[in-house]
Amino acid sequence: MWKKEDLGLVVEAVAFILLMPLIFAESPGSAVTSCEVCHQDSACHVSPASEGVAEPPTFTCSCGDGFVGDGLTCYNRTTCDSDLLCCQSGFRWLSEHGCMDVDECSLPGETCRPPLSCENTPGSFQCLLPASGGHSDSRSIVNHCGGQECPLGQDCLSNDNVSRCSDPCQHYTILNEAWRSTSFTYGSYGSPSDPAKCDRGYGWQGWYRLYLGGESVQMPEICVDMHMCGTHAPLWLPEGHPSLEDGVVSRRVCAHWESDCCHWTFNSINVKACPGNYFVYMFTDPTNCYSAYCADVNTTVCGTCGPDETCVSEDNITWRCEKQEGVPLITELVCGMDLLQVGFLRADLEASGLNVSSAHMADSSCKGHLEKNGTVWFQVKRREGSCGTELKTNGTHAVYSNSVILEEVLLGDVTFTSSVSFPFSCSYPLDLKTSLDLAIRPIQTTEEVEVAGTGSRAKATMSLYRNNNYTDPYSMGAVILPLGAALYVGVFVEEAESERFVVVMEDCHATPTADPEDAVHFFLIQNKCPSDPHLVTVYESGESLQARFSALLFRFVGDYDSVFLHCSLIVCDQREASCSQSCPAGKSRSASHNRPLTIGPISKGQKSADQMSSSTRAAASWILNSLLVLASIIYLF
Repeated sequence: MWKKEDLGLVVEAVAFILLMPLIFAESPGSAVTSCEVCHQDSACHVSPASEGVAEPPTFTCSCGDGFVGDGLTCYNRTTCDSDLLCCQSGFRWLSEHGCMDVDECSLPGETCRPPLSCENTPGSFQCLLPASGGHSDSRSIVNHCGGQECPLGQDCLSNDNVSRCSDPCQHYTILNEAWRSTSFTYGSYGSPSDPAKCDRGYGWQGWYRLYLGGESVQMPEICVDMHMCGTHAPLWLPEGHPSLEDGVVSRRVCAHWESDCCHWTFNSINVKACPGNYFVYMFTDPTNCYSAYCADVNTTVCGTCGPDETCVSEDNITWRCEKQEGVPLITELVCGMDLLQVGFLRADLEASGLNVSSAHMADSSCKGHLEKNGTVWFQVKRREGSCGTELKTNGTHAVYSNSVILEEVLLGDVTFTSSVSFPFSCSYPLDLKTSLDLAIRPIQTTEEVEVAGTGSRAKATMSLYRNNNYTDPYSMGAVILPLGAALYVGVFVEEAESERFVVVMEDCHATPTADPEDAVHFFLIQNKCPSDPHLVTVYESGESLQARFSALLFRFVGDYDSVFLHCSLIVCDQREASCSQSCPAGKSRSASHNRPLTIGPISKGQKSADQMSSSTRAAASWILNSLLVLASIIYLF
């Protein structure tokens, strides 16, 4: 008769035996173009080409006994089983495979906040906007920096050892290596005139712009012959380049080998189109060798195109600068809080044979223009439906779009051509996260919030009020209140679409200094919910363009006399998402640490505290102790 304990041991032993082939199986290795690139602890296996086929043999690198990996990198299994530093950040150790990528997108919780979707990358991940027009290849990437979401088209870049959201079109390294040219060969297979190059282990860091002989070029969009670009298997972009409005996108990379233009598909790289007809690339290591990124020598002409020209090609081989005849450029676009304004040079319109007096917006009843210093201006109110203006939100920005439509000059009372449309759009961020470093005690403060691209600045106002009527704000000067006094805080956002958008308080916290990142801090609202319903009451949030809450005044232990309040806000589109928040009683939630809207300092009252009754002092002490205990609990989680 088997005992329960014995049966459990048998099951474990059988499971171990069944898994032994998997646990101790060697990695199948990596296909490469030469045995020279195999790791010193790996073996190279050669498979001759089929008889009568003019192709090189197939090479495979496989790690030897006691080692695991892909053959290009091999790890000592015994050493790494006890060394947590064998793998880089974003990878984890598996004794049967070596360092394996961690799929952050499959981890519990929201890696990317809706509606952004998560895409796993080697050692990391990226957040993508929803597809526009059903073309997933042009989904824009939303990068993050220090817990802050970067504006579209920007990336988290390090300048002077400080990381901040920046435009890669302005911060890149020039890659000017003649051997990358699509016309450069190291020689035919087996008799190289130059050593083959490989970009694995190149040490890529940041963004790059390709040059050849001092001229700006781009990666090829058409298959490149083997043994070109100074390597065995040249790398090219099968999906082409993005457009200016796409921002930062991800593009698949192909390697040409064994007469297959996409014999290997490597890790995607990030690409961005820049004003001035050039592109920047965030290159990554190819997964095998010898492979290298190509620079298309045929695109040198693109660097010479003028501001009113584009670089075009019908076959991705022959490129030229082309001015769009009859299609003048929009010379200026002003995205204001109240108006969207578009400017054209009158000379361009007349040279294109367009009749200025015929101009109208998407709604043909909206006509008229202004003219100043040779520029013809058209404007429309920043409201959905105004002159045909469309409003769409994608979870991070509100985008207003319209078009200026002009007719060609009439011949008598008739025209034989269709109208010409000039679409334009302005985007405004939905998250209002900023900070005022003002020595105010406390007064109504107004902060202008940066927006992405050419968008204007949204305004958020936060005030401290005397009572729960929220009608009598404190004026200029210091405010001294006793411990335990109620702080009535109101927030208002200026937004034209008052019927569509509402403001939501994402998080509010207090610090003893004006620095919202002060290590000494206490959260009042976290992830849209009060940290403690006994201490904080949210009267309004997610209902209109104003939000209100109250909290009991406390002091920080130590040599601190003042309290500063900081709040981060989100403008929510009621048509696209639920703007309400259900908050479990007494439950705290984690919050982001972005720079918020700030008021303060609010000082505790010395005289008032000395004159308080013993019961009042005891109540204040109880409030302070409760807050400190709650704060320690929040920090632990």
